[in-house]
Amino acid sequence: MITRRSTTLRRATLGVVAALCLGACANTMDPDVTADPVDDGSAPVATDPFLPTGTPAELLAGLLDEATTLSEAIIENEGDNEILARVDAYWAAAEPQVAEQDESLARDIDRAVAMMHTGVQRRRPADADKATINLRTLIAAFDG
Repeated sequence: MITRRSTTLRRATLGVVAALCLGACANTMDPDVTADPVDDGSAPVATDPFLPTGTPAELLAGLLDEATTLSEAIIENEGDNEILARVDAYWAAAEPQVAEQDESLARDIDRAVAMMHTGVQRRRPADADKATINLRTLIAAFDG
């Protein structure tokens, strides 16, 4: 039979063990390591932002192409933020022209893009898939 005293003692012991374990998780900084990158002679990495151009139909097609790869990237946990950044760039370029022709369609596409953000943030590939299916239908309805 477990008594109240033995239960309290167990809890106290677990609390002390947990505190000791968490105390051992402190960050350690090595002062000999510098934050500056070492010049190894390799070519610099291009950091130019992705700026898509084209007609609204071309931009929406690029957006859809990127969207179709998002679900797999979420599953693999690799490249999903980069894909999402390109989706945002395509939509930022296309949105004013789409809204000018059909404001309701622009709001619907904006919702689909927001759903892709949710999919990446919450690690839910099904949200990205659903957004892609919605985008496919919405883009097919666009006549620009």
